[in-house]
Amino acid sequence: MTFTYGIIFASICSGIVLVGVFAHTLVFYIFTKYVSFRKNRLDILLVSMAVADFIALLLDPFLIVAALRYTWPFGRFFCKILQFLVAFSVAASAYSLCAVSITRAWVMMKPHRPPAMTLSMVLLVFVWVFSLAVAIPLRINATTGTGAHNTTFCVSGLYQHKYKTILAQFVLFYLVPMLVIAYNYIRLAIFLLKSPMMSLVSSRNTRRASIMILFATGSFSACWLPSYVLQLCLYLGACHGGQNWEMLFFGCTILNYFYPCVNSVIYVLVAKRYRTWYWTLTFKSHKVHPRSSTRGLEQDIFSVRRKCAPQNAPVCTSCPQLKLTGEAPDHSF
Repeated sequence: MTFTYGIIFASICSGIVLVGVFAHTLVFYIFTKYVSFRKNRLDILLVSMAVADFIALLLDPFLIVAALRYTWPFGRFFCKILQFLVAFSVAASAYSLCAVSITRAWVMMKPHRPPAMTLSMVLLVFVWVFSLAVAIPLRINATTGTGAHNTTFCVSGLYQHKYKTILAQFVLFYLVPMLVIAYNYIRLAIFLLKSPMMSLVSSRNTRRASIMILFATGSFSACWLPSYVLQLCLYLGACHGGQNWEMLFFGCTILNYFYPCVNSVIYVLVAKRYRTWYWTLTFKSHKVHPRSSTRGLEQDIFSVRRKCAPQNAPVCTSCPQLKLTGEAPDHSF
């Protein structure tokens, strides 16, 4: 049965790697080719998340080989490196998603004062440095062990610290990021409810961006929460091992390895800007540039004011709370 799981795992992970590498390569190519993406704060943070996921994808071939051979053939030193990179990539992806939610709330709540690019870069550096600081202690005890039939396996730490490590990962890699994301979007929702004009002005862009970020957050939760819940249940003794639990744990493991492939697919299929450039590159048709100037937003504001103003009433074009300062809100996708 275990050997069968290895074959199934290797087959599924091979498909994940192929799809993920293609989608990530496409996202990286679009980002490096077009200046408008490199100047967009949210796109920079989304690509940061894509880089973290891509690192995780590059580690999958080693796990596929180990699954097919039913042993870890790469030695203890590389086991430590792989376990560290796995934790590092998961942390960087989760905290990049947090940074996206923070930036998204900022540009929506303060459209006339978007965060400076320097501040966005500081946030980006903090995400990766903090991820490094979190991953090192969690994987410092990674090692290899020997199982039945002299098989070698690579584990994230000593057995006596296994569930402490799982609990720490749940708090640092899932609970904290989800609380940060929830806080930012709750406060953004409250702001939009109190600012109906801003909600109308940005409704089109907000809907597209919110759907994409909702998909990214939902996929993060769906791929990681079941595994954490199952392992914590085993640790607390709420459930016992057996074939059914073994199959459930295998399914949760597949979800974990599926996550790095999801976000890049979401960018291409859901985000209009990436999808537009994808079809442009594919069919060499006319190019439709993403809206990055203030003109489109000013037209939206003007049209909303015309709708909200009484008939034959003059339209105010200098509303203080919506006055622009030379740069459009950085929240279109």
